[in-house]
Amino acid sequence: MYGKWKGLSLVVVLAVMLTLTSTAMAEKVTITYWSGWGGSELEDLKVIIEEFNQSHPNIQVETTTIFGAYEKLLTAIAGGRSPDVVSAVWASQLAGLAHNGGVIPLDQYIDASNQIKPEDFFPSLWQSFQYNGSVYGLAATTNTNFIAYNKAMFREAGFDPETPPADLNELQTAMRKLTQWDEEGNISRLGYQPGGLFKWGLVFGGNWYDESAKKVTATDSKNVEALQWLADFWSEYGIEKTQKFTAGFGNYWSPNNPFMVGKLAMQDYGEWLAQFVDKYNPDLEYGMFANPNPPGGRANVTTFGGSVFCIPTGSSYPDEAWEFIEWITGEYAQKKIAQVFANMPPRKAVAEDPELLAQMPILKFGLQLLNGPNAFADSVAIPVWAQYLEEIGRAEEQVTRGQMTAEQALRDVERKIQRELDRALR
Repeated sequence: MYGKWKGLSLVVVLAVMLTLTSTAMAEKVTITYWSGWGGSELEDLKVIIEEFNQSHPNIQVETTTIFGAYEKLLTAIAGGRSPDVVSAVWASQLAGLAHNGGVIPLDQYIDASNQIKPEDFFPSLWQSFQYNGSVYGLAATTNTNFIAYNKAMFREAGFDPETPPADLNELQTAMRKLTQWDEEGNISRLGYQPGGLFKWGLVFGGNWYDESAKKVTATDSKNVEALQWLADFWSEYGIEKTQKFTAGFGNYWSPNNPFMVGKLAMQDYGEWLAQFVDKYNPDLEYGMFANPNPPGGRANVTTFGGSVFCIPTGSSYPDEAWEFIEWITGEYAQKKIAQVFANMPPRKAVAEDPELLAQMPILKFGLQLLNGPNAFADSVAIPVWAQYLEEIGRAEEQVTRGQMTAEQALRDVERKIQRELDRALR
């Protein structure tokens, strides 16, 4: 009798073990991750992701890049073939995707997490992850915007290379003295090419949107001033001559980058500047300064952006996708990514890490800007941001070519985008 029960017990134990083993095997989930990074950055990222795979035996992340073909994500979501997790989403696209139901809110996951807390991130960055009060994405890396300058050229022009322009008047003086012309009156070196009306509107003290009233504010008087200043630049240097000169610029992501080869004395950059110098011109003597403002403007303005990790609507494994997001945007992975990509970490503790700052001193400059009161997302959190940005660019083109006044052009922008926004919000 005892032997019979003993044999039966053994069978039961084996059955339980087989069941547990089968269950454990069945619980291993493979999630599809679509990345916006490509080339060597993607390969470096895969090495970091493999650490996640090794430390999470029940989850396997399969990485695919859609670099240069970002529209595939929208097509996949619309067609019900979403990946499980994606970072090929610019922060500027987040509001539109969230508004149209393309990505799911992360609030329930964040509330239950011990690793993701709003106060861990730079406040302005955390705000950029939200739409209508909910968080829809998290960043593992970001960047800040500033101006880089060639110290040797400053020295040759009679400037103190350790004292860059402190205000807009000083920037304009430097632009004029650093620009060079050939015997035929063509530009051979440009002091600086100010671009991006959105940023300069902020620098002048303007605002582009009133969140509380849901009103587009393109005609803010400071935005008008900024646009007129840009138009004056093109008028002074000649739009045809300037465009002819800039048409000869080499690939930005190459040794022929105009700043690296001396065609621009000053250029807009982010923390990747240090990586560019190491790759393309290790002998370049450069410095950095914040976007200089006019009287009444904002000091030390920086804009930030980058891609964010989201869970698309239709993800087959949202819980596992969140586990991956929680890890990749955590302190350990953020530090690894910062070291590889030479970008600013979104977490304050990582950005302030002494070891990281010693390895990449350039982060100290961006850290000051992100900690300041004038750090802005490089977009407005509205579902029609893409159209808004396009219209801002069109207004800049019209005014610089003398087709409209700055006020007229921005009035058209405001009227058109407000109509589109009202339609979207309805």
